Amino acid sequence: MKRLVMMSLLVLAGLFAQAQYTFLANNCSGQYNVKVFVASCEGGNCGGKATLVLSDKITGKEIEPFHSLDLDFNLTDKQNARLGWVELGKYQSPLIFGDFNFDGFEDMAIRNGNNGAYSSPSFDVYLGSANQKFTLNPEFTKLASENLGMFEVDRKTKELTIHLKSGCCYQQRITYKVTTKDIPSEVSSVIEDSSIGDDVTVITRKLVDGKMQKKVEKFKAKEYYIEQ
Repeated sequence: MKRLVMMSLLVLAGLFAQAQYTFLANNCSGQYNVKVFVASCEGGNCGGKATLVLSDKITGKEIEPFHSLDLDFNLTDKQNARLGWVELGKYQSPLIFGDFNFDGFEDMAIRNGNNGAYSSPSFDVYLGSANQKFTLNPEFTKLASENLGMFEVDRKTKELTIHLKSGCCYQQRITYKVTTKDIPSEVSSVIEDSSIGDDVTVITRKLVDGKMQKKVEKFKAKEYYIEQ
């Protein structure tokens, strides 16, 4: 009886392994190669539960595995998921690498569904360190999961910017600095509201000497958007 159970488990394990699709994402990081194991690929779209294994590009040493409950990425017409170990392009990969907290170490964002505003992409954000350990950061993950996709990173100003909208006529962008405790802190925002008449109301907030200063301006829509 025990032998039968073991054989059944081995068969199930084999079926599970066959059901997984495998990819390489070696062009999205300067420091790491990535193996991607994902549950489903249909009609050029791959997603579902996934495991991602990072390895150091120089030493080949594997880092701990990471997981996503809802990975999501698309293939080109020339890529066949059934062949195995298909190489993903830099901007095709469901991972984004960069120095998000400006500490000199590479960080990582892993696609986890479409939970952002208007069903935009959402990401789990892990901050890296000198010993190649990645830690899931709730604050950065929130920025990358509740707005219009992944936040923008400005390496020159060391700022992060997120975008929001409501319908056709209300848009907002908020810019953050990162504190020493790896917490994004708002330093400025701009709201553009063109929902009333032919005017655009622009509300600007900026942190000056520890206090938010607010300015409200109105422009003619046809002139304002030409200047943009």
